[in-house]
Amino acid sequence: MPPCQAHFPQHHDRRQFLLKAGGGIGGLALAGLLQQDAQAAKPSAGDPLAPRNPHFAPRAKRVIWLFMHGGPSHMDLFDPKPDLAKHAGQPLPGSFGEVMTRRKVAKNPLLGPIKPFRPRGQSGLEISDFLPHIASHADELCVMRGCHGDSVNHPQSVYQMNTGSILMGKPSLGAWVAYGLGTENRDMPAFVVLPDPGGGLKGGPPAWGSGFLPGSFQGTTLRPGANPILNLKPPTGISGRSQRRMLDLIGELNRDHLAARDFDDRLAARVNAYELAFRMQSAAPEIVDISRESEATRRLYGIGQKETTEFGTR
Repeated sequence: MPPCQAHFPQHHDRRQFLLKAGGGIGGLALAGLLQQDAQAAKPSAGDPLAPRNPHFAPRAKRVIWLFMHGGPSHMDLFDPKPDLAKHAGQPLPGSFGEVMTRRKVAKNPLLGPIKPFRPRGQSGLEISDFLPHIASHADELCVMRGCHGDSVNHPQSVYQMNTGSILMGKPSLGAWVAYGLGTENRDMPAFVVLPDPGGGLKGGPPAWGSGFLPGSFQGTTLRPGANPILNLKPPTGISGRSQRRMLDLIGELNRDHLAARDFDDRLAARVNAYELAFRMQSAAPEIVDISRESEATRRLYGIGQKETTEFGTR
């Protein structure tokens, strides 16, 4: 076999391509596509968020993606940089080549690790002294240090972190998960976003958008504070039965409107949002009410401490 064939196999089926392309993220979409025929005969066939049947029994019940926008540097937490410590206090050595930065910050003195790193647990995973409690769970963590960014600007870096591309318009990770797996909770959005009230995310909503996927898979933002979802209660004097009849009529008119416009996915997402909003009226108040949580659970989330109450509440 010629050497090049060992590195570039000649035959790949579509499933292999999807599982390998983009680090395997295409496999999530493939799982949803393979289940569409199986779901077609069910009452939920018209629901894009109907739960999908995976190829094997899943262990994870939900995905929580913590994107610490403006948080401590990875170089001070999980990612030791021996060369950075070696050259601390000096400008970036010329041997590293030309580095594109804004405001010529490459000429500034390098800042070394603020606290030392130490091997932790049986795995020997190096973690900074900044995280003594997390370090005690080193053997339960998976830390990946092979990522790099393609932009020095904040918005583009935010897009790359959340969508895999520095350009807006690609589906976010949450949209892909909702598309591939659906949701078993019919009364709440499949993908919710809990932004930091201290400041908006650089780049804004495209970081949790659905990109070229249908609009039903984009993230739904929940407000910070005691009322994360507005307008949950119907207007005074409108009974549940009256509201149901009104929504049924609106739904019928919307479906006719949608069919006449070649089933535009943005319009379809709005139609689905009406029905979801109706169901959320009964489910959401209980879901967002954390007063029912035990004191032990609240304490684990840092609720009750000045520095962590707001974040823990989210």
